[in-house]
Amino acid sequence: MEKVRKNDMTKGNIVKSMLIYTIPLIIANVFQLLYSTIDTAIIGNYTDTLSVDSVGAATPIINLVSFLIIGLCNGASILMSEFYGAKNKEMVKKEIGLCVTVFSIFALVVSIFIMIVSGPLLIATNVHTELLDGAKTYLIISMIGIIFLTIYTIIFTALRSMGDSLSPLIILIISCLINVGLDFWFVAGAKMGIFGAALATIIAQGATMVTAIIYAVIKNEHFRLKISDFFVQKELFIRTMRYSIASALQQVVLYIGKALVQTQINTLDFNEQAGYTFGTKIDDYALEPSKCMGQAVAVFIAQNRGAKQGKRAKRGYIYGLILQWSMAIFISIIVLTFRQNIVKIFTDNPENQKYAAIYLSVMGFIYLMPGTTNGIQSYFRGIGNLLIVFLSTTVQIIFRVSAAFIFIPMYHVRGSAFSTFTGWVFMILFELPILIYFWKKNLRMPIEEDNNNIEIVNE
Repeated sequence: MEKVRKNDMTKGNIVKSMLIYTIPLIIANVFQLLYSTIDTAIIGNYTDTLSVDSVGAATPIINLVSFLIIGLCNGASILMSEFYGAKNKEMVKKEIGLCVTVFSIFALVVSIFIMIVSGPLLIATNVHTELLDGAKTYLIISMIGIIFLTIYTIIFTALRSMGDSLSPLIILIISCLINVGLDFWFVAGAKMGIFGAALATIIAQGATMVTAIIYAVIKNEHFRLKISDFFVQKELFIRTMRYSIASALQQVVLYIGKALVQTQINTLDFNEQAGYTFGTKIDDYALEPSKCMGQAVAVFIAQNRGAKQGKRAKRGYIYGLILQWSMAIFISIIVLTFRQNIVKIFTDNPENQKYAAIYLSVMGFIYLMPGTTNGIQSYFRGIGNLLIVFLSTTVQIIFRVSAAFIFIPMYHVRGSAFSTFTGWVFMILFELPILIYFWKKNLRMPIEEDNNNIEIVNE
Protein backbone atom coordinates (compact mmCIF):
# COMPACT_ATOMS: atom_id res chain seq x y z
CA MET A 1 0.00 0.00 0.00
CA GLU A 2 1.33 3.43 -0.95
CA LYS A 3 2.35 5.57 2.03
CA VAL A 4 2.49 8.94 0.32
CA ARG A 5 0.32 10.14 -2.55
CA LYS A 6 0.41 13.91 -2.50
CA ASN A 7 -2.00 15.76 -4.77
CA ASP A 8 -3.03 12.83 -6.94
CA MET A 9 -4.42 14.66 -9.97
CA THR A 10 -6.41 11.68 -11.22
CA LYS A 11 -9.15 12.34 -8.67
CA GLY A 12 -10.78 15.14 -6.72
CA ASN A 13 -11.44 18.78 -7.62
CA ILE A 14 -9.58 19.71 -10.81
CA VAL A 15 -9.02 23.42 -10.14
CA LYS A 16 -8.01 22.79 -6.52
CA SER A 17 -5.44 20.15 -7.49
CA MET A 18 -3.95 22.47 -10.14
CA LEU A 19 -3.69 25.40 -7.72
CA ILE A 20 -2.18 23.20 -5.00
CA TYR A 21 0.48 22.23 -7.53
CA THR A 22 0.98 25.67 -9.08
CA ILE A 23 1.26 27.97 -6.04
CA PRO A 24 4.37 26.31 -4.49
CA LEU A 25 5.93 26.14 -7.97
CA ILE A 26 5.40 29.87 -8.50
CA ILE A 27 6.88 30.63 -5.08
CA ALA A 28 9.87 28.36 -5.82
CA ASN A 29 10.62 30.00 -9.16
CA VAL A 30 10.16 33.54 -7.84
CA PHE A 31 12.38 32.66 -4.88
CA GLN A 32 15.02 31.43 -7.29
CA LEU A 33 14.82 34.68 -9.23
CA LEU A 34 15.18 36.64 -5.99
CA TYR A 35 18.13 34.49 -4.98
CA SER A 36 19.83 35.15 -8.33
CA THR A 37 19.36 38.90 -7.83
CA ILE A 38 20.77 38.76 -4.28
CA ASP A 39 23.68 36.57 -5.38
CA THR A 40 24.60 39.05 -8.11
CA ALA A 41 24.28 41.97 -5.69
CA ILE A 42 26.67 40.34 -3.18
CA ILE A 43 29.28 39.69 -5.86
CA GLY A 44 28.80 43.22 -7.21
CA ASN A 45 29.14 44.90 -3.82
CA TYR A 46 32.04 42.90 -2.41
CA THR A 47 34.26 42.33 -5.44
CA ASP A 48 35.65 44.58 -8.14
CA THR A 49 34.16 45.22 -11.59
CA LEU A 50 36.62 42.82 -13.20
CA SER A 51 35.36 39.96 -11.02
CA VAL A 52 31.72 40.77 -11.79
CA ASP A 53 32.45 40.81 -15.52
CA SER A 54 34.40 37.54 -15.25
CA VAL A 55 31.40 35.84 -13.63
CA GLY A 56 29.20 37.33 -16.34
CA ALA A 57 31.49 35.97 -19.05
CA ALA A 58 31.32 32.40 -17.70
CA THR A 59 27.60 32.43 -16.86
CA PRO A 60 26.23 31.85 -20.41
CA ILE A 61 28.13 28.55 -20.70
CA ILE A 62 27.00 27.44 -17.24
CA ASN A 63 23.42 28.40 -18.04
CA LEU A 64 23.47 26.48 -21.32
CA VAL A 65 24.57 23.28 -19.55
CA SER A 66 21.98 23.83 -16.80
CA PHE A 67 19.20 24.38 -19.35
CA LEU A 68 20.19 21.16 -21.13
CA ILE A 69 19.93 19.19 -17.88
CA ILE A 70 16.61 20.81 -16.96
CA GLY A 71 15.29 20.16 -20.46
CA LEU A 72 16.23 16.48 -20.29
CA CYS A 73 14.51 16.12 -16.92
CA ASN A 74 11.39 17.98 -18.05
CA GLY A 75 11.04 15.58 -20.96
CA ALA A 76 11.33 12.54 -18.71
CA SER A 77 8.76 13.98 -16.30
CA ILE A 78 5.98 13.24 -18.79
CA LEU A 79 6.68 9.51 -18.58
CA MET A 80 6.98 9.70 -14.79
CA SER A 81 3.57 11.38 -14.60
CA GLU A 82 2.00 8.79 -16.90
CA PHE A 83 3.36 5.86 -14.91
CA TYR A 84 2.35 7.52 -11.64
CA GLY A 85 -1.18 8.18 -12.90
CA ALA A 86 -1.42 4.53 -13.95
CA LYS A 87 -0.38 3.52 -10.40
CA ASN A 88 2.56 1.65 -11.95
CA LYS A 89 5.06 2.02 -9.12
CA GLU A 90 7.66 -0.27 -10.67
CA MET A 91 7.81 1.75 -13.88
CA VAL A 92 8.10 5.02 -11.92
CA LYS A 93 11.13 3.52 -10.17
CA LYS A 94 12.58 2.28 -13.46
CA GLU A 95 12.19 5.74 -14.99
CA ILE A 96 13.81 7.50 -12.03
CA GLY A 97 16.68 4.98 -12.03
CA LEU A 98 17.20 5.36 -15.77
CA CYS A 99 17.29 9.16 -15.48
CA VAL A 100 19.82 9.03 -12.65
CA THR A 101 22.07 6.71 -14.65
CA VAL A 102 21.85 8.31 -18.09
CA PHE A 103 21.62 11.98 -17.15
CA SER A 104 24.40 11.71 -14.54
CA ILE A 105 26.75 10.15 -17.11
CA PHE A 106 25.83 12.93 -19.55
CA ALA A 107 26.45 15.58 -16.88
CA LEU A 108 29.83 14.14 -15.94
CA VAL A 109 31.00 13.88 -19.56
CA VAL A 110 29.90 17.44 -20.39
CA SER A 111 31.39 18.86 -17.17
CA ILE A 112 34.77 17.19 -17.67
CA PHE A 113 34.86 18.24 -21.32
CA ILE A 114 34.14 21.89 -20.45
CA MET A 115 36.78 21.85 -17.70
CA ILE A 116 39.36 20.59 -20.19
CA VAL A 117 38.51 23.09 -22.94
CA SER A 118 37.44 25.97 -20.67
CA GLY A 119 40.19 28.31 -21.90
CA PRO A 120 39.64 27.87 -25.66
CA LEU A 121 35.88 27.83 -25.12
CA LEU A 122 35.90 31.21 -23.36
CA ILE A 123 38.21 32.65 -26.01
CA ALA A 124 35.80 31.42 -28.70
CA THR A 125 33.01 33.40 -27.01
CA ASN A 126 35.10 36.60 -27.32
CA VAL A 127 35.86 36.97 -23.61
CA HIS A 128 38.29 39.85 -23.07
CA THR A 129 41.84 38.78 -22.18
CA GLU A 130 41.78 40.51 -18.79
CA LEU A 131 38.67 38.50 -17.82
CA LEU A 132 39.93 35.14 -19.00
CA ASP A 133 41.60 33.84 -15.82
CA GLY A 134 38.70 34.80 -13.56
CA ALA A 135 36.09 33.45 -15.95
CA LYS A 136 38.00 30.19 -16.32
CA THR A 137 38.23 29.76 -12.54
CA TYR A 138 34.52 30.39 -12.07
CA LEU A 139 33.59 28.08 -14.95
CA ILE A 140 35.75 25.14 -13.85
CA ILE A 141 34.56 25.24 -10.23
CA SER A 142 30.94 25.63 -11.31
CA MET A 143 31.19 22.54 -13.49
CA ILE A 144 31.91 20.45 -10.38
CA GLY A 145 28.40 21.26 -9.17
CA ILE A 146 26.63 20.16 -12.35
CA ILE A 147 26.40 16.55 -11.18
CA PHE A 148 24.75 17.75 -7.94
CA LEU A 149 22.33 19.90 -9.93
CA THR A 150 21.51 16.94 -12.19
CA ILE A 151 20.61 14.55 -9.38
CA TYR A 152 18.50 16.98 -7.36
CA THR A 153 16.77 18.18 -10.53
CA ILE A 154 15.79 14.57 -11.30
CA ILE A 155 14.39 14.22 -7.78
CA PHE A 156 12.51 17.53 -7.94
CA THR A 157 11.15 16.60 -11.37
CA ALA A 158 9.99 13.20 -10.14
CA LEU A 159 8.31 14.69 -7.06
CA ARG A 160 6.53 17.27 -9.21
CA SER A 161 5.46 14.61 -11.69
CA MET A 162 3.67 12.98 -8.76
CA GLY A 163 1.91 16.26 -7.98
CA ASP A 164 4.22 17.25 -5.10
CA SER A 165 5.56 20.76 -5.77
CA LEU A 166 5.72 21.74 -2.09
CA SER A 167 8.64 19.51 -1.02
CA PRO A 168 11.00 20.83 -3.77
CA LEU A 169 10.05 24.37 -2.69
CA ILE A 170 11.06 23.77 0.93
CA ILE A 171 14.36 22.13 -0.06
CA LEU A 172 15.05 24.92 -2.57
CA ILE A 173 14.50 27.63 0.06
CA ILE A 174 16.97 25.90 2.37
CA SER A 175 19.48 25.66 -0.49
CA CYS A 176 19.18 29.32 -1.40
CA LEU A 177 19.61 30.41 2.21
CA ILE A 178 22.76 28.26 2.47
CA ASN A 179 24.10 29.76 -0.75
CA VAL A 180 23.45 33.35 0.32
CA GLY A 181 24.96 32.68 3.75
CA LEU A 182 28.08 31.15 2.19
CA ASP A 183 28.31 34.07 -0.28
CA PHE A 184 28.47 36.50 2.62
CA TRP A 185 31.01 34.29 4.41
CA PHE A 186 33.31 33.54 1.46
CA VAL A 187 32.91 36.70 -0.65
CA ALA A 188 32.08 39.47 1.82
CA GLY A 189 33.88 38.07 4.89
CA ALA A 190 36.83 35.99 3.69
CA LYS A 191 37.32 38.10 0.52
CA MET A 192 37.67 34.96 -1.61
CA GLY A 193 36.25 36.72 -4.67
CA ILE A 194 35.27 34.64 -7.70
CA PHE A 195 36.57 31.41 -6.15
CA GLY A 196 34.44 31.97 -3.05
CA ALA A 197 31.31 32.72 -5.08
CA ALA A 198 31.69 29.53 -7.11
CA LEU A 199 32.56 27.47 -4.03
CA ALA A 200 29.45 28.73 -2.22
CA THR A 201 27.30 27.64 -5.15
CA ILE A 202 28.63 24.09 -5.42
CA ILE A 203 28.48 23.53 -1.64
CA ALA A 204 24.83 24.66 -1.67
CA GLN A 205 24.14 22.40 -4.66
CA GLY A 206 25.74 19.46 -2.88
CA ALA A 207 23.68 20.14 0.25
CA THR A 208 20.54 20.34 -1.89
CA MET A 209 21.30 17.00 -3.51
CA VAL A 210 21.90 15.25 -0.17
CA THR A 211 18.78 16.79 1.39
CA ALA A 212 16.66 15.85 -1.63
CA ILE A 213 17.90 12.24 -1.61
CA ILE A 214 17.32 11.78 2.13
CA TYR A 215 13.86 13.36 2.00
CA ALA A 216 12.74 11.45 -1.09
CA VAL A 217 13.91 8.05 0.18
CA ILE A 218 12.36 8.51 3.62
CA LYS A 219 9.06 10.07 2.54
CA ASN A 220 8.30 8.48 -0.84
CA GLU A 221 8.59 4.78 -1.61
CA HIS A 222 9.00 5.47 -5.34
CA PHE A 223 12.59 6.53 -4.55
CA ARG A 224 13.53 3.34 -2.72
CA LEU A 225 15.28 1.89 -5.72
CA LYS A 226 16.90 -1.50 -6.24
CA ILE A 227 20.19 -1.91 -8.09
CA SER A 228 18.25 -3.29 -11.05
CA ASP A 229 16.30 -0.03 -11.32
CA PHE A 230 19.48 1.73 -12.42
CA PHE A 231 20.04 -0.64 -15.34
CA VAL A 232 19.13 0.91 -18.68
CA GLN A 233 16.42 -0.93 -20.62
CA LYS A 234 16.42 -0.33 -24.35
CA GLU A 235 12.68 0.31 -24.83
CA LEU A 236 12.39 2.68 -21.89
CA PHE A 237 15.63 4.44 -22.84
CA ILE A 238 14.44 5.07 -26.42
CA ARG A 239 11.12 6.43 -25.26
CA THR A 240 12.68 8.63 -22.58
CA MET A 241 15.20 10.05 -25.03
CA ARG A 242 12.45 10.79 -27.54
CA TYR A 243 10.85 13.06 -24.95
CA SER A 244 13.99 14.39 -23.26
CA ILE A 245 16.01 15.31 -26.36
CA ALA A 246 13.11 17.31 -27.81
CA SER A 247 12.68 19.10 -24.48
CA ALA A 248 16.42 19.82 -24.15
CA LEU A 249 16.63 21.13 -27.72
CA GLN A 250 13.74 23.47 -26.98
CA GLN A 251 15.72 24.96 -24.09
CA VAL A 252 18.77 25.41 -26.32
CA VAL A 253 16.73 27.09 -29.07
CA LEU A 254 15.24 29.52 -26.53
CA TYR A 255 18.68 30.33 -25.17
CA ILE A 256 20.22 30.90 -28.60
CA GLY A 257 17.27 33.08 -29.62
CA LYS A 258 17.65 35.33 -26.59
CA ALA A 259 21.37 35.63 -27.27
CA LEU A 260 20.72 36.70 -30.87
CA VAL A 261 18.18 39.31 -29.77
CA GLN A 262 20.75 40.60 -27.30
CA THR A 263 23.17 41.29 -30.17
CA GLN A 264 20.70 43.88 -31.44
CA ILE A 265 20.08 45.30 -27.97
CA ASN A 266 23.84 45.81 -27.68
CA THR A 267 23.66 48.32 -30.55
CA LEU A 268 21.58 50.71 -28.41
CA ASP A 269 22.98 53.26 -25.99
CA PHE A 270 23.84 52.13 -22.46
CA ASN A 271 20.72 53.55 -20.80
CA GLU A 272 18.46 51.80 -23.29
CA GLN A 273 20.38 48.55 -22.83
CA ALA A 274 20.02 48.83 -19.06
CA GLY A 275 16.32 49.68 -19.40
CA TYR A 276 15.79 46.58 -21.52
CA THR A 277 17.70 44.44 -18.99
CA PHE A 278 15.60 45.66 -16.09
CA GLY A 279 12.42 45.33 -18.15
CA THR A 280 13.16 41.71 -18.99
CA LYS A 281 13.87 40.98 -15.32
CA ILE A 282 10.34 42.16 -14.57
CA ASP A 283 9.16 39.96 -17.47
CA ASP A 284 10.71 36.98 -15.70
CA TYR A 285 8.51 37.57 -12.66
CA ALA A 286 5.43 38.44 -14.72
CA LEU A 287 5.58 35.30 -16.84
CA GLU A 288 6.22 32.81 -14.01
CA PRO A 289 2.56 32.21 -13.01
CA SER A 290 1.62 31.33 -16.59
CA LYS A 291 4.64 29.03 -16.98
CA CYS A 292 3.91 27.27 -13.71
CA MET A 293 0.23 26.79 -14.51
CA GLY A 294 1.28 25.37 -17.89
CA GLN A 295 3.49 22.87 -16.08
CA ALA A 296 0.59 21.96 -13.77
CA VAL A 297 -1.67 21.36 -16.77
CA ALA A 298 0.95 19.15 -18.46
CA VAL A 299 1.37 17.04 -15.32
CA PHE A 300 -2.41 16.86 -14.92
CA ILE A 301 -2.90 15.62 -18.49
CA ALA A 302 -0.02 13.16 -18.24
CA GLN A 303 -1.24 11.66 -14.96
CA ASN A 304 -4.76 11.27 -16.33
CA ARG A 305 -3.32 9.91 -19.55
CA GLY A 306 -1.67 7.17 -17.53
CA ALA A 307 -4.95 6.59 -15.67
CA LYS A 308 -6.81 6.52 -19.03
CA GLN A 309 -9.18 9.26 -17.91
CA GLY A 310 -9.54 11.16 -21.18
CA LYS A 311 -12.62 13.19 -20.23
CA ARG A 312 -11.04 14.40 -16.99
CA ALA A 313 -7.82 15.28 -18.82
CA LYS A 314 -9.81 17.28 -21.35
CA ARG A 315 -11.73 19.18 -18.67
CA GLY A 316 -8.50 19.86 -16.82
CA TYR A 317 -6.93 21.34 -19.94
CA ILE A 318 -9.83 23.76 -20.43
CA TYR A 319 -9.84 24.81 -16.77
CA GLY A 320 -6.07 25.26 -16.87
CA LEU A 321 -6.27 27.47 -19.94
CA ILE A 322 -8.87 29.67 -18.25
CA LEU A 323 -6.66 29.95 -15.15
CA GLN A 324 -3.66 30.90 -17.30
CA TRP A 325 -5.60 33.62 -19.07
CA SER A 326 -6.93 34.93 -15.75
CA MET A 327 -3.42 35.14 -14.31
CA ALA A 328 -2.07 36.84 -17.45
CA ILE A 329 -4.82 39.49 -17.47
CA PHE A 330 -4.33 40.21 -13.76
CA ILE A 331 -0.55 40.59 -14.17
CA SER A 332 -1.01 42.80 -17.25
CA ILE A 333 -3.20 45.16 -15.25
CA ILE A 334 -0.65 45.28 -12.41
CA VAL A 335 2.32 45.92 -14.74
CA LEU A 336 0.56 48.58 -16.84
CA THR A 337 -0.81 50.38 -13.79
CA PHE A 338 2.30 50.32 -11.60
CA ARG A 339 5.18 49.97 -14.08
CA GLN A 340 6.73 53.32 -13.09
CA ASN A 341 6.91 52.19 -9.46
CA ILE A 342 7.93 48.62 -10.25
CA VAL A 343 11.02 49.63 -12.22
CA LYS A 344 12.20 51.73 -9.26
CA ILE A 345 12.64 48.51 -7.29
CA PHE A 346 15.36 47.44 -9.76
CA THR A 347 17.17 50.71 -10.48
CA ASP A 348 17.40 54.27 -9.16
CA ASN A 349 18.74 55.65 -12.45
CA PRO A 350 16.00 57.88 -13.98
CA GLU A 351 17.08 57.12 -17.57
CA ASN A 352 17.12 53.38 -16.95
CA GLN A 353 13.70 53.68 -15.33
CA LYS A 354 12.35 55.59 -18.32
CA TYR A 355 13.39 52.99 -20.89
CA ALA A 356 12.30 50.06 -18.73
CA ALA A 357 8.86 51.68 -18.39
CA ILE A 358 8.71 52.23 -22.17
CA TYR A 359 9.47 48.56 -22.74
CA LEU A 360 6.84 47.46 -20.21
CA SER A 361 4.22 49.80 -21.69
CA VAL A 362 4.18 47.47 -24.71
CA MET A 363 4.83 44.15 -22.97
CA GLY A 364 2.04 44.77 -20.47
CA PHE A 365 -0.51 44.56 -23.27
CA ILE A 366 0.67 41.20 -24.61
CA TYR A 367 1.17 38.97 -21.56
CA LEU A 368 -2.01 37.16 -22.57
CA MET A 369 -0.13 35.73 -25.55
CA PRO A 370 2.44 33.66 -23.60
CA GLY A 371 -0.48 32.56 -21.43
CA THR A 372 -2.01 31.19 -24.63
CA THR A 373 1.19 29.65 -26.02
CA ASN A 374 2.04 28.05 -22.67
CA GLY A 375 -1.50 26.70 -22.53
CA ILE A 376 -1.26 25.14 -25.98
CA GLN A 377 2.19 23.72 -25.30
CA SER A 378 1.01 22.22 -22.01
CA TYR A 379 -1.44 20.08 -24.00
CA PHE A 380 1.31 18.68 -26.22
CA ARG A 381 3.62 18.16 -23.25
CA GLY A 382 0.87 16.32 -21.43
CA ILE A 383 0.19 13.94 -24.32
CA GLY A 384 3.91 13.37 -24.81
CA ASN A 385 4.25 15.09 -28.20
CA LEU A 386 7.30 17.18 -27.37
CA LEU A 387 8.30 17.44 -31.02
CA ILE A 388 5.43 19.91 -31.55
CA VAL A 389 6.63 21.88 -28.51
CA PHE A 390 10.15 22.03 -29.94
CA LEU A 391 8.98 23.02 -33.42
CA SER A 392 6.61 25.71 -32.17
CA THR A 393 9.38 27.19 -29.99
CA THR A 394 11.71 27.15 -33.00
CA VAL A 395 9.10 28.99 -35.09
CA GLN A 396 8.72 31.55 -32.32
CA ILE A 397 12.46 32.16 -32.09
CA ILE A 398 12.96 32.41 -35.87
CA PHE A 399 10.33 35.11 -36.23
CA ARG A 400 11.29 36.87 -33.00
CA VAL A 401 14.94 37.13 -33.98
CA SER A 402 14.10 38.15 -37.55
CA ALA A 403 11.75 40.85 -36.26
CA ALA A 404 14.38 42.03 -33.75
CA PHE A 405 16.79 42.82 -36.58
CA ILE A 406 14.07 44.98 -38.15
CA PHE A 407 12.25 46.56 -35.20
CA ILE A 408 15.04 47.24 -32.68
CA PRO A 409 17.02 49.56 -35.01
CA MET A 410 13.74 51.37 -35.82
CA TYR A 411 11.97 51.51 -32.45
CA HIS A 412 14.75 50.70 -29.95
CA VAL A 413 13.44 49.15 -26.69
CA ARG A 414 9.88 49.26 -28.00
CA GLY A 415 11.17 47.30 -30.99
CA SER A 416 12.33 44.48 -28.73
CA ALA A 417 8.79 44.18 -27.37
CA PHE A 418 7.39 44.28 -30.93
CA SER A 419 9.74 41.47 -31.93
CA THR A 420 8.62 39.39 -28.95
CA PHE A 421 4.99 39.99 -29.96
CA THR A 422 5.80 38.90 -33.52
CA GLY A 423 7.37 35.66 -32.33
CA TRP A 424 4.37 34.83 -30.16
CA VAL A 425 1.92 35.58 -33.00
CA PHE A 426 3.61 33.15 -35.37
CA MET A 427 3.97 30.60 -32.59
CA ILE A 428 0.19 30.65 -32.02
CA LEU A 429 -0.47 30.51 -35.77
CA PHE A 430 1.71 27.38 -35.93
CA GLU A 431 0.34 25.68 -32.80
CA LEU A 432 -3.37 26.41 -33.02
CA PRO A 433 -4.23 24.42 -36.20
CA ILE A 434 -2.27 21.44 -34.85
CA LEU A 435 -4.10 21.67 -31.53
CA ILE A 436 -7.46 21.77 -33.34
CA TYR A 437 -6.44 18.77 -35.46
CA PHE A 438 -5.48 16.70 -32.42
CA TRP A 439 -8.55 17.84 -30.50
CA LYS A 440 -10.94 16.82 -33.31
CA LYS A 441 -9.17 13.67 -34.39
CA ASN A 442 -8.78 12.35 -30.87
CA LEU A 443 -12.06 13.18 -29.17
CA ARG A 444 -10.89 11.18 -26.16
CA MET A 445 -7.41 12.71 -26.59
CA PRO A 446 -4.50 10.52 -27.72
CA ILE A 447 -4.16 9.04 -24.26
CA GLU A 448 -5.86 5.72 -24.84
CA GLU A 449 -2.72 4.02 -26.04
CA ASP A 450 -1.13 1.73 -23.52
CA ASN A 451 1.76 3.75 -22.15
CA ASN A 452 2.61 1.30 -19.46
CA ASN A 453 3.29 -1.85 -21.42
CA ILE A 454 7.09 -1.65 -21.42
CA GLU A 455 8.36 -4.96 -20.22
CA ILE A 456 9.96 -4.84 -16.82
CA VAL A 457 13.11 -6.87 -16.67
CA ASN A 458 14.19 -7.83 -13.17
CA GLU A 459 17.87 -8.41 -13.49
